[in-house]
Amino acid sequence: MNDKTRVYFRYGLLFVFISITMFAAFNNLGSVLAFLDWVIQITMPVIIGCLVALVLNAPMRGFQKLLSFISSRTEKKSGRKLPVSFIDTSSLVLTLICTALIIYHVFDVVVPRVVNSVSGIGDAFMMYYPKLINTMKGYGIDTANIEQIINYLNISTLIDQMTQNMTTLVDTAYSAASSVVNTAINLFTGTIIAIYILAGKKRLKRQCKKLTYAYVEPKKADKLCKIARLCSDTFFHFISGQCLDAFILGMMFFIVMSIFRMPYTVITSMFMGVMALIPYLGPLVGMLAGFLLIVMISPMKALVFLVIFLVLQQIDSHLIYPKIVGNSMGLPAIWTLLAALLGNAFMGLPGMLVFIPLTSVFYTLLRENANKMLDQKGIKL
Repeated sequence: MNDKTRVYFRYGLLFVFISITMFAAFNNLGSVLAFLDWVIQITMPVIIGCLVALVLNAPMRGFQKLLSFISSRTEKKSGRKLPVSFIDTSSLVLTLICTALIIYHVFDVVVPRVVNSVSGIGDAFMMYYPKLINTMKGYGIDTANIEQIINYLNISTLIDQMTQNMTTLVDTAYSAASSVVNTAINLFTGTIIAIYILAGKKRLKRQCKKLTYAYVEPKKADKLCKIARLCSDTFFHFISGQCLDAFILGMMFFIVMSIFRMPYTVITSMFMGVMALIPYLGPLVGMLAGFLLIVMISPMKALVFLVIFLVLQQIDSHLIYPKIVGNSMGLPAIWTLLAALLGNAFMGLPGMLVFIPLTSVFYTLLRENANKMLDQKGIKL
């Protein structure tokens, strides 16, 4: 058997194996899906840890560059430079501290005020509800359906319904509590895994590179390392671009809201900036929170805030975000938007954070391969 026949024989065996595997999987689709669900549940902390590490790696690399710059300046003046281990450890610690401060500020300052504002809206509505009904009746408007809905939403009615369905509510509460506990455990475990990944990322990189070159042909290993390096740089540019866009959007809200003398300017601007880290959908959550904060102070100013949001969001969505995030990854604006929509459709928020960089990697590789094929054919476009 010559080399060419041996290659065809190997590919034939591989095709037969894949075909048999796919046929067996489709015939036992329920068992396969159950097995995949079990694997995902078992590996969920690792998945969360990898995602958290990808997100935190961007600010950590920023701190590493800053400390390396300070070290080079120190070396020129005193002849001493900071140890590499000190720079890496300090960068990780600063990243964790900044992340913890942002999370603490959001949940300690912004969220309680939004909750109090929502409670205040409900109390104010129930207080002005009789006056509203009488006014509507004065204009000849039938309010029977409205009164029926309000009575249905009345707290005493809800309590009666809760009492009658106590068994179902207990089961639902138990399931919800179990889900919350499992989520908290996965988040905590994933965070610990992320810290270990970030602390030993240089060693992990070196080990993966050794394994790649040990078991893969040199040319293919070079290509795999190139793709891995492209993925790492793309995720870094995406996260850093996302943070820059969030900062710009928060500053825009702070300036415009200060000009119009809006209440809760600082808190709303900071919350809008934090929510802008979530592509496309985050600003909508920030808008709702800001509206609920302002409407209790002045409903008219709350409407002004909605107008401000619509204007600034249009500027950010069509001018700033595609330029910063798209250009930082070499990805056209339309591709960025489509990647975000597809990621949200398949995996929600994590999908949006992953699909945009992955689309950028695919776009870069496709562009390089297409240019190479055109050069081989002697075609210039």
